[in-house]
This record gives sequence, C-alpha cells and structure tokens, in this order.
Amino acid sequence: MQKPISVSRLTQVIKNTLELSFSDISVEGEISNYKEHSSGHRYFTLKDANAQISCTMWKGRYLNFLPKDGMKAVVSGSLTVYPPRGNYQIDVSSMLPAGQGDLYLAYEALKAKLSESGYFDESRKKALPAIPLSIGISTSPTGAAVQDMLTTIERRFPKCTVYFRPTLVQGEGSAEDIVRAIEALEQTDAEVIIIGRGGGSIEDLWSYNTEIVANAIYNATKPIISAVGHETDFTIADFVADRRAATPTAAAELVTPYLLEDIEKDLLQQAIFLHKMLKNHIISKKNEIGTSFGKHISKIVRDKIRQQMQLLDTTDIAGKKILAAKIQASKDKLDYFQKLLSSLHPLSPLSRGFAVLRSNGEIIKTDSPISNYTKLEILRKIDTAVVKVEKIYPPDLFMVS
Repeated sequence: MQKPISVSRLTQVIKNTLELSFSDISVEGEISNYKEHSSGHRYFTLKDANAQISCTMWKGRYLNFLPKDGMKAVVSGSLTVYPPRGNYQIDVSSMLPAGQGDLYLAYEALKAKLSESGYFDESRKKALPAIPLSIGISTSPTGAAVQDMLTTIERRFPKCTVYFRPTLVQGEGSAEDIVRAIEALEQTDAEVIIIGRGGGSIEDLWSYNTEIVANAIYNATKPIISAVGHETDFTIADFVADRRAATPTAAAELVTPYLLEDIEKDLLQQAIFLHKMLKNHIISKKNEIGTSFGKHISKIVRDKIRQQMQLLDTTDIAGKKILAAKIQASKDKLDYFQKLLSSLHPLSPLSRGFAVLRSNGEIIKTDSPISNYTKLEILRKIDTAVVKVEKIYPPDLFMVS
C-alpha cells in the first residue's frame, strides 16, 4: 500500500498535470449563468448536452460582443485548477460568437443596450457643415473604398483638403485601430469625418458592431458619417453616427453637396447683380439731382453737381475694377489650394513611383529601423508585395557620389 499524500499535494499534482497539458485550448459550447462582476471580471459556464465547465475572463481582456445566456461561443485560453475548492476551470483569454446566428444575437443585444442608453437619439446628433473645406477619412489604404471617396471628392470639390488616416477595417485589432483613427482625425482641422469600408460578410464588418467603436463615435466632437459596406448593410456604427451613407461613394457625395463650378457661377451672378444695383442707384441719383435743380440753377451749383456726377462715374468705374480684382483673387486662391491639395495628397507619392512600407497593417515610419521587422508589405500604386527581410545594408551603401 502506498504512503498517503496530503490533499494539497494531490491537488498540486493535478494542477501541474492539467495546466501543462491544456495550456492552449479552444472550446465551443453554450454560455450559461453569465455574470459580469462590479470588478470587471466575467464568470460563466460553458456547456453542451452532456457536460459543463466553469470559465473566468479577467478584467481588461477585450470582448467585441455582448455575451448572453443561451448564446453559443468559442473560448480560447488555458485550463487552470483552483486549489481551495479543487475545481478546474478555463482561464479565458478571448471569446467569439460561434456562428452567424450568434453574431446576429450579439449585434441585437448591443443594439438594444445602446438604444436604451440614448446613443441613437436624433436630438444628440450633430449637423454636417454646409460646405466643408476639410474632410477626414478613416478606411483601409488598399481597398476600393478610399479610391472611390478620393476620386469623388476630387471631381466634385477639388479645393477641399482631405486628411486620410489608413485604418485596419477587419480582423484582430481592427476595432481598436478604428477608435485610434477617430481620435487622430479629431486632432486635425477636418470639419467632418467619414469612417467606412467596402461590403463584406457580418464577420468582415464586425469591428463596426463593437461597443468601443460606438463609444468613440458617440464621444466625438466632430460630426461623423458612417459608410460601412453596401446599401443593405447596417452596423451599430451607422445607428450611432451623425449621418449614415449607403456606400463610401455616397458619403463623399454627402460632404460635397455643392459642386465647385456651381459655387463659382453663383459668385459671378451675385457680382453682376450687385454691379447692376449700384449702376441703377447712380442713375437714380443723377435723375433726382437733375429734376430738383432744373435748367435755371446758377452756374456754381451746376458745376458742383457736375463734379458730383463725375465723381459718381469715377466711383462706378473704380467699383467695377475692385470687384473684378476680388473675383480674380478668389479664383487665384482656389487654384492655389487645388495645387496644394494635389501636392499633399496622401497617395500622390505612389503615382510618382514611390512605395509605402507596412507591417501588420501599420505604416512604417521613416525613423523606424527595418531591422525591427521580419516581413514587410510594399505598397505601390498598381500592386502590393509581401517580402521577407533577410539582410540589412548601411544607408549609404548604394549612394553615388
């Protein structure tokens, strides 16, 4: 007969064996008894028809949906043992709905929660500027959405300045990057911000159905237009945003309601109208003076009247010159801003043969050494290449004196 061991020793052996053997697991099951403690920790049971297991998800671990009892989910983490009670449980590091049906349930649960909290109220939504001269855009730098928006804005109102923040729009970390993009564009001179992407499945669009993105839109000080997916796609971001556009192109049209040529035409018509009013006023005053004094007025008075008439004529001519100069100056200023916009366009270097380096969805800055990366994406105007960094050369190795 073996020598007996203590309960603590046995539990420790079990703990070491289980935690070593099940350090990285994924388990699918139905959520039951879900509770979020005031501390921020989450406790629930994952079960199927024949068994169940306790789960703990500690505060600070990100969730991109609102779990509910009865919802199927896939949890990832490790198996741990709690010695004081001799229980084993899953230490959950991440959790996702198990299927599209459960994604929809999570979507509806968050939608109901935010609606009840007033996130969708029209009374809190900000009006869009009538003619914005600066626009912020958050979307993927490689998708069709950014090209559609930039092309539309350039065609309709080329004098507008665009602040473009390349953004991860799907996959791990994309929701957090969308939040950072909104915060970055809030710091620019943009008068309105567009967040969006092209169409996709509910999984592809899921980052725009997260609570942290909803909070970022809700707390933004500048009006935000949500342009996510196609016309039939609706996300939580659409409901929280100040305006929803059916597509990214529609969003670009929404922020450029007046064409540049129409504005120039209106200015010219206003100038003609003002000049006509001034001319009629001068003629009226001339007639009034002639009627009041008649032909028998003394020569001195007639001379003074003629001087005033001449002054009015001179004023008319000078007014025309000043008005024409102001119109020309306005056109020159518009041309200057158009050239400046073209030179500062975030994608213009790609048209001149340059390329952009990116790693894991983040643009590599000039002061970031290439030695920090093992794999790079090289973005050119016509294509994107994925390369492996094998050797680093000094910066002056290929310089020609």
